Amino acid sequence: MVDGCMVRGLAPSLMIAGACAAAAVLCFVSPTRAQTADDRRCLQCHAQERIATDPVEDLRARVRLSAGEPPPPRADQSKLYVTPDMLRESVHAGVACAACHADAVELPHAARLGEVNCTSCHAAAADEYIQGVHAEAAARGMKDAPRCADCHGGHDVRRKSDPKSRTYPLNVIKVCGDCHSQHVGAAYHEGDGRLRVSQYLDSVHGRAVTKAGLIVAATCADCHGHHAIRRSDDVRSSVHHTRVPLTCGRCHVGIAESFAGSVHSEAVIREAKREAAPRAPRRRGAPAPEPSERRAPVCSDCHTSHAISRGDTPEFLSDIVGECGSCHADLYRTYRESYHGQVQRLGSERAARCSDCHGAHHILPPEDPRSTLSPTNAPDTCARCHTELKNMSAAGRANFVRYSPHADYRDRRRDPILFYVWLYFIVLMSVTFTFWGLHSIAWFARGTINRLRHGPHPRPARHSPAIQRFSTWHRVTHGLVIISFMGLTITGLPLKFSDRPWAAWLMRLLGGTDFAGYLHRTFAILVLVYLVMHVIHLWRNRRGDGASVLTRVFGPHSMLPMKRDWQEFVAMVRWFFGRGAKPTFDRWTYWEKFDYWADLVGTFIIGLSGLLLWFPTFFAEYFSGYWFNVATVVHGYEALLAVAFIFTIHFFNAHLRWEKFPVDDVIFTGQLPEEEFAEERAPQYERLKAAGTLDALRVEPAPSWQRVLAKIVAYISLTVGFSLVILIIWAGLQ
Repeated sequence: MVDGCMVRGLAPSLMIAGACAAAAVLCFVSPTRAQTADDRRCLQCHAQERIATDPVEDLRARVRLSAGEPPPPRADQSKLYVTPDMLRESVHAGVACAACHADAVELPHAARLGEVNCTSCHAAAADEYIQGVHAEAAARGMKDAPRCADCHGGHDVRRKSDPKSRTYPLNVIKVCGDCHSQHVGAAYHEGDGRLRVSQYLDSVHGRAVTKAGLIVAATCADCHGHHAIRRSDDVRSSVHHTRVPLTCGRCHVGIAESFAGSVHSEAVIREAKREAAPRAPRRRGAPAPEPSERRAPVCSDCHTSHAISRGDTPEFLSDIVGECGSCHADLYRTYRESYHGQVQRLGSERAARCSDCHGAHHILPPEDPRSTLSPTNAPDTCARCHTELKNMSAAGRANFVRYSPHADYRDRRRDPILFYVWLYFIVLMSVTFTFWGLHSIAWFARGTINRLRHGPHPRPARHSPAIQRFSTWHRVTHGLVIISFMGLTITGLPLKFSDRPWAAWLMRLLGGTDFAGYLHRTFAILVLVYLVMHVIHLWRNRRGDGASVLTRVFGPHSMLPMKRDWQEFVAMVRWFFGRGAKPTFDRWTYWEKFDYWADLVGTFIIGLSGLLLWFPTFFAEYFSGYWFNVATVVHGYEALLAVAFIFTIHFFNAHLRWEKFPVDDVIFTGQLPEEEFAEERAPQYERLKAAGTLDALRVEPAPSWQRVLAKIVAYISLTVGFSLVILIIWAGLQ
């Protein structure tokens, strides 16, 4: 029984041994035959599919090697599997296996063959390859350094025009990308390969290949070359800075022709000459040479190298300004401070950018007659956006283009008028806020001391008799002042601080720059409405109380500064320092008169400069466009002065001093408790009482809902105002 089991166990082994012997007789008769036999002998082994799935078992089944041991497993077993179709469709269809695998001439061959030497047939390509970074990586011993077969394939090498070829335009980016997406770390000197592959695939070139299937779209090899792939800092590289225009120009012929002759192209030529010039070695200890002219801008500087997007997308148009500014820092700064730069930074897609005025590729100096900004061509350039220029007179068009998009109000030599206008506002703001800031601080300090000593200021009972201080006309007018001022501030302040993140957020909240512009102009119209209402009120009341013209101009009801105002101010200062009693005031206090005239004068200044900027083509028929630059500075700084003053000094004087804290609702209800009126406005109260007109001004106390509504409006105004002041201060500190 044991013998029978042994026979049954040996039978399969004897069969395998017989098969191996037969294979040896058929395939490996003699070395001479192996040298002359065709590729069918190779395919008898390598055309078997299991050589790729289990090469060890396959060799055991066919023949035992002379060493008696199977070869160790390969990392990539698929390379062992070769079919007749692969060879037939390959460019090497007429080449025998032994022509490439010289160490496989005699069979059985070694377990591992040597690397195929492509140089013997492809000397020119090999010469280019050896000059590139791939050969350099291989020389350094990098295991993943690409060799011929990694890019072209092994046994399935096809022509580049064959859609199945690995180097076919639609396939080559996968070949390059599969390798370079693994290039991450210090061993690779060209940065994050995974990121660059991702950027390319998402670019216009990558999408054209992967999504649209365009074989004419730029692939890795089109820009970097095929075999002589060099580092970007190598002057011979196709992606060297000075050669980028030539490389891109092979596809973008029209743009290359436009770029040639531009100031940037001339700079590239100068840079190329500097790079090509021989450099003498620097002696030890010698000072470093002065930095040469900065690098000239080329295609990849504006469009990037891999993450290339469409040139007409909002994202590209937004980013290109920053790209220009990376070289032209001074022009970039002055552009950002102009209206064009402000709205562009806040997200406007209509605002003029660098390329809109200077051109995209064929950029020439403004003094060049061919330039888009030459005196002859500038009106047509501006008319692309300002279409009304086309219907203006020649003088008006000439005036309009005298506007300086890059005016610098800080440069006294270049723009003296703007400089002194700006300096005036700096001095005015400094003096105003120093004086009234100290006034408010001293008032608050004295009020706090009195409150600590004597307790809170007594308030009249809610239902106590009241005196009508402001008419309905006054309250409506002041309501329009509040609405227009808040609206103008919220829609205009983001322009002044367009470089701050909160300004962009606020502009998006307003619906974008275009809609915010419409709102701004609407609130400006409200300013005109309340000015007209105020003039009507003054005209209607010019003889309302029977007083003479002199009495109305210089009497107690006048808003003109008087001797009494100075006396009240001195008495107030003495009270601040505990040197006297707090003074009483007539109908108008000195700070109320200041508010009135500051608002009136400021409104005219802001309004006139705003009209100049609102209708530039109309005013260009009469004024030089340089006055638009002046109007921009005046409008911005006068508005900033008004906003900061109203939301700090005025809010304190009207609402936040201890006598009125937290809000004073007199301007909303129009009335003041008689007890409070008699205390604060004693001269006016006594005069009205003596004239017998006080009873005519007594009114029923305002209903509770009106007072609550007034406080709500006041709280909202205070909150908005203080929030904007905080943002202004925050912007100034950054």
